[in-house]
Amino acid sequence: MKLIDIKSLSEILSIKPNTLYAWVELGKIPHYKLNGGKKGAVRFNIEEINDWLSTCKIDPIRYNTIEGRKPRKGGVK
Repeated sequence: MKLIDIKSLSEILSIKPNTLYAWVELGKIPHYKLNGGKKGAVRFNIEEINDWLSTCKIDPIRYNTIEGRKPRKGGVK
């Protein structure tokens, strides 16, 4: 198991570290807290992140159909 820190993962995913911290707090991304508690160091298993990323994939064909899109505010145009 290879663990990486917030900074490394934020660079890999091209997102801000604060976004990762928010996802950790919301339980949206698999992570580990070393030394426990709220102040524990946050680490990520790169293999688990790769598995998690595969669940985030959006099928472009399904998404681009009327049924796959979220309704617009004020109805469909």
